[in-house]
Amino acid sequence: MVLNIRESLTGDAQQIVVVENTAKESSSATLSVYIKSDLGWRKQFGSIPVRIGRSGFSERHREGDGTTPMGSFRIQSVFGIVPVPSSGYPYIKIRKNYCWVLRQSEKTYNSLVKGSACVKGDEDLYRIAKGGPYRRSIVLDFNMNPVIRGHGGAIFVHSHSYYASGKTKPTSGCVSLTNVHLVKLLQLLDASLQTRVVMGTKSFLGSSIR
Repeated sequence: MVLNIRESLTGDAQQIVVVENTAKESSSATLSVYIKSDLGWRKQFGSIPVRIGRSGFSERHREGDGTTPMGSFRIQSVFGIVPVPSSGYPYIKIRKNYCWVLRQSEKTYNSLVKGSACVKGDEDLYRIAKGGPYRRSIVLDFNMNPVIRGHGGAIFVHSHSYYASGKTKPTSGCVSLTNVHLVKLLQLLDASLQTRVVMGTKSFLGSSIR
């Protein structure tokens, strides 16, 4: 098996998490994990079904547009309210009044702030974690270096949200998967491999498998 993804997206990574679909507007995609060897990229895990933003993928994601950003991203940290497998990434135990700031007027836009009650427009991480989706979450470094207000934030890989019918919901811009698959992904991640998460349509990624 040979996996071809543009080198500009993989960079120095020795491990990549690929989130891709064919139809840009679709809120469904697949996730696979690959590790680099002397023979090329070898699949470690996948392909599994995941949900992305309700408006699909976008190369120009903006705050509140409902899309998942296309591109190549580092993993910044992992957070949650339950233990996670050790991966070498910083782990943040979420408590009450842990908020992810998304108000564009704030200097702390697109960052985690502790110690004060969450206000409208920000994400209450503890409340969402207690509800299920953020019990374990992987933080991607989208719009973090530098941070540009209004260009979107809080792009995570987390567990699904569900409708009353039991069907999975699309996200507001994150990537979601089942709890079982998320734990498996966390077990495979290895910070020493300079892991990148590459996301987008197959044509954008330049990906092909043969």
